[in-house]
Amino acid sequence: MILKYPDKWLKHLCGAALVFLLSLGTTYWLWHYESRNAVIDQRSRDDANVQAFAERVEQRMRAQEQVLRGVQGLFAAAQPVGREAFTRYVDALQLGADVAGLEGLGWAPLMDGAERANHVVDMHALGYRGYDIRPDGERKFMAPLVQLEPAIAFDVRTLGYDFWADPTRRAAMERARDSGRAAITGKLTQLVETGARPQASFVMFVPIYHHDAPTDTLEARRANLLGWVVAPCRMDVWMAGLPDHAGNAVAVRIFDGIELSGSSLMFDSNPPPNGGEQPAAGTLEYIQVAGQTWTLAVVPQVTEGGPRIRNNAQIIARNGVVLSVLLALLTWVLITDRARTMVVATHMTAELRETKEHFELIFDSSPDGMVITQQADGLIIDINKGFTAMTGYERSDVVSRSIGALPIWKTPEDRRRYRNELAEHQFCENLEVALVSKAGQNIVGILSAQPATFKGVACFVGVIRDITGRKAIEDRMAHMAQHDTLTGLPNRALFDDRLKQAISQANRNRGHLALLYVDLDHFKPVNDTLGHAAGDVLLKAVAQRMHDCVRASDTVARIGGDEFVVLLPTVQDAADALSVAEKIRVALNQSFLVAPGQMAYISSSTGVAIYPEHGLDEIQLAKNADSAMYRSKQHGRDQVTLFGAEDPVEADA
Repeated sequence: MILKYPDKWLKHLCGAALVFLLSLGTTYWLWHYESRNAVIDQRSRDDANVQAFAERVEQRMRAQEQVLRGVQGLFAAAQPVGREAFTRYVDALQLGADVAGLEGLGWAPLMDGAERANHVVDMHALGYRGYDIRPDGERKFMAPLVQLEPAIAFDVRTLGYDFWADPTRRAAMERARDSGRAAITGKLTQLVETGARPQASFVMFVPIYHHDAPTDTLEARRANLLGWVVAPCRMDVWMAGLPDHAGNAVAVRIFDGIELSGSSLMFDSNPPPNGGEQPAAGTLEYIQVAGQTWTLAVVPQVTEGGPRIRNNAQIIARNGVVLSVLLALLTWVLITDRARTMVVATHMTAELRETKEHFELIFDSSPDGMVITQQADGLIIDINKGFTAMTGYERSDVVSRSIGALPIWKTPEDRRRYRNELAEHQFCENLEVALVSKAGQNIVGILSAQPATFKGVACFVGVIRDITGRKAIEDRMAHMAQHDTLTGLPNRALFDDRLKQAISQANRNRGHLALLYVDLDHFKPVNDTLGHAAGDVLLKAVAQRMHDCVRASDTVARIGGDEFVVLLPTVQDAADALSVAEKIRVALNQSFLVAPGQMAYISSSTGVAIYPEHGLDEIQLAKNADSAMYRSKQHGRDQVTLFGAEDPVEADA
C-alpha cells in the first residue's frame, strides 16, 4: 500500500517527524527547567551557608570583645591596676577553656617618648633584665606591650614591642581610642615582630581611659587615654575554635577587606594541595567586625560519599530522547494504520462513516473534555478521554449520574447558570465556570453545549476547554497593570481606586483617613554618582522599609521616580498619621547598602493631609498633602509637615 500511494507515505513520514521534533522540543524545555532549578537550589544553599557562617564569625568577635570589655571594667573600677591583679584576673578568665580563639590578654600603656629610659629601668627592676622598647628610635609617643597573660603561652621577646610604631596596628589603636569601642587590625603576618614563622593573624584593641575622666567627646577621649587592652589572635587558632565553621560540604575562605587575593587571604579551610591555584570565589558575604571589613567566600565541595545535589536534568534528557523516538514510531504506526482504516472506511455506508468520524475524530481524540447528557433528566451517557484527563473522573465514575450532582462544580452558582442557559436557550456558549477535579485541583474552564441526538435519544453534547493556564497569565497581566514593575508596590491607578474607596468608607462611617506624600531627598546624587542600577536597588529598599512601617490594611504606592504615597484608611486623629509619618522618616534616614561596599544616605520630606479636615475628595486631599510635602522641603527637607501648619511638626515615632 505504501508503494501504491507514495504521496501518502511521504505525508505520514512528515507527521511522524513533526511529532518527534515536538517531543524533542518538550524534552529540551524540561531539561532546561530542571537545570535552572538545580542552579537555584545550589545558590540558595550557598547563601544559607555563608549567612550562617557570617553570623558565627560575628558572634565569636562579639564574645571576644566582651572579654576585653571586662578588662576595661577592671581598670575603670580601680586605677592603677597592678601586674599581679592583671595576672589574677586573666587567669580567672580561663581563656583556653572558655574563650576559644583568644590566646591571651595584654596591656600597652600610652607614654611620652621622653619616658622611655625611666620605663625601661622600671621594667628591669621588676625582673625583666632583657626588656627594651622595640623598634629602636626616638618617637613622640609609644605604646609598648608591658604585660601579656598568660605569660607561659608567649615568647618573652614579645614584651617591649611598640604597637604605636607600626602603621597597621596604630590605625586600629586610633579607631579604638576615638570611638571608645573595640577595633581590630588588618591582616598581620606576625602578632608581634619577633622573627617567628609568618602566620595570618590580627590584634584587637580596647581603649582604657583615666579613672573618672570624661569620655563623651572625641577631644576628651584623646586627652584622657591611658592605654589599650591588647588581644592577639592567630587566625588558624581563632577559626579552629569556631564550631562547625565549614564541615566537609563547603570550603570557607576569609579575606581582609574586599580584595580577593593571596595577600589579603587570612584563612582557608581547604587550602589547595602543594600551594596550587585557589578555587573560585563562590558565594561572598561582606561583614563588619570590630571596625574592619572581612569578606567571606563559601565554595561548595564535591566529595566522594558526600551528599549529592539533586539534578534530574540528565535523566530527563536521556529518557526524553528515548520517549521521543518511541512516540515517533507509535505515531507512524497509528498514522499508517489509520490510513489503512480509511481505505476500508470508504467502502462503508455514509451513516457508518459519519458515526466513525464523530467518535474517532471528534469525541475520542478531542483534547477538550466532552460529556453527553440526556436532555430529559441530565444523566450522563458518555465522556471522552479529554474529560477524564481534565477532571480525573473515569467513565465508570460518572455514567448514569446526573451532571448536576457530579461534584465537579466549585460553586452552586456556576451549576445554576449552566442549567438556566440550557433551560432558556437549549444551548450555552463560552460559559466561564470554576471546576474541581477528582484530586481537588481547581480548574477554570470554558463550557459550551449543543443539542444532539445520540442513538435516538435527545441529548446535550457539552465541551469543556481548560483555560487555567491562560487565566493565570491574564491575572498576572492584570497585576502588572496595577503595580510598579520595580518595587512591586501599587501604582497610581490602583492607589487612586483604593483612595476613592477609603474616602467612601470614611464618609459612611464618619471617620478619618490620612494621606501621606513622601518625596526622597538626595536621590538624584545617588543615581548620578553610583549609577541607575544602584538607584533601583535603593528604590526597592525604600519601598520595603516603608511597607514595614505601616499596617496590613494600609497602602504604600509609588507614583513617580522617587515619589511615594501612603494611605492610612483609618486613623483617630492627625497625631496617628504624624506618628506613622515620623516612623517612615526615621526608617529612611538609615543607611542603604546599594552595592558591595557602597552605602547611600538619603532622607525624606513628607506632607500629611487628613480627611475630611483637609479635603472632601481625593483631588483636594492629594493636592493638600502634596502642598504640605513641599513645605517640608522649603523648611530644609527631612521633615514631616501637616497641611495647614506653619512649621514642620515634631511627632513621636
